[in-house]
Amino acid sequence: MSKSRSTNTKKRTSNGQRVTIGGVSGIVIVVIVIVAQYVLGIDVLNTDDTTAPTSAPVNIGGSTTTTLTAIPGGYDGGWFQLYFTQPINTEDESRFTGAPIENAIIAAIDGAQKTVDMAAFEFNSQPITDALIRADDRGVQVRVVTDGEYGLEDPETTLDQLEDAGITVNSDGNRNAYMHDKFFVIDGLYVWTGSTNITHNGMYNNNNNAILIRSTQLAQNYTDEFNELFAGQFGASSPGEIPNPDIVVNGTQIETFFEAEGNASNGHDLPTRLAELLDEAHTVRFMAFVLTRTDLMDPMIERAASGDLDVMGIVERSQRSYTKSMMCAGLQVRQDGNPDVFHHKVFIIDDDIVVMGSFNFSKSAADNNDENVLIIHNAAIASAYLQEFQTRWNEATVVSASDLNCS
Repeated sequence: MSKSRSTNTKKRTSNGQRVTIGGVSGIVIVVIVIVAQYVLGIDVLNTDDTTAPTSAPVNIGGSTTTTLTAIPGGYDGGWFQLYFTQPINTEDESRFTGAPIENAIIAAIDGAQKTVDMAAFEFNSQPITDALIRADDRGVQVRVVTDGEYGLEDPETTLDQLEDAGITVNSDGNRNAYMHDKFFVIDGLYVWTGSTNITHNGMYNNNNNAILIRSTQLAQNYTDEFNELFAGQFGASSPGEIPNPDIVVNGTQIETFFEAEGNASNGHDLPTRLAELLDEAHTVRFMAFVLTRTDLMDPMIERAASGDLDVMGIVERSQRSYTKSMMCAGLQVRQDGNPDVFHHKVFIIDDDIVVMGSFNFSKSAADNNDENVLIIHNAAIASAYLQEFQTRWNEATVVSASDLNCS
């Protein structure tokens, strides 16, 4: 597997443009916030961010009062925006533009004042490319990390345009693993993450999800991870410390995980933590591009057989063979109905907890790749994901017994 080069860091100065992200706040409020946050050094944007106990995570999602407001392509929760792609299955990139999820990223970049850090497995969105170049032109420091093969070596990539503009693009070079992250950190305040590759397919043809969260503590986690990647520390050899592994943002507990290094801050890796949550669950809904881990599937099969667990799942059609054991055991697992790619990587647990990010539920994701995952304890966010699940469930199909060849 061929990977490619990296370049040296280029630093730029800020010109003090204001942050504008999808109508989260008005101009007057934003100006006041910026003065307090960046001039006076007062963290007025997340006054109720506190560190949750790492030894005994508390499920507080059911007690939150988050109100979701429908916006194009998703939901606004005040301190976050959540998006789901709406596949139209087209290769005509010149004709089809303006997807809500793409527009949201552009708005975030256009509102950046000081810094934009992007970790992207794949990248060929021309509108987002243009937004990053605009940010660089007005003095925002823009840094990029990508995968050597699927990023820099992709013949359709627009990363070369960023390099031509003088933006530093580093890759993971030649290694038998992926820099599989898909996240942005903006001004040390906003984090964008999810399953969505920053490509035409990712935003227009595939089923994906993404969330934009306003939190200085979460941004610190992702900035530290980005700095490690930017310095060439990839995979399991990357440092495992996370500054704020468990935080509370506006009453919502959020756990952060980076793989393949695990979480040295509390001794957990993602598969272990996910197994714990599944072992305690009463209901599970999952949407998975790929699910190959028997340490997750076998306990679900056993608990479902005993009546202790209600499980429903959707898997990418081309990857369905890996979940044969679940289908043959009679669990409600369907293959997706998208003629392109079903790319979600989501577990929804007890209508209250959402596991989401770049992480495919596989051995390579846990042991070799660079991945990021959030575990969000919030019933309103879980409800939004359940609506997406139900929509995709209605499109999905049952795999016939003859196709399964259960033995």
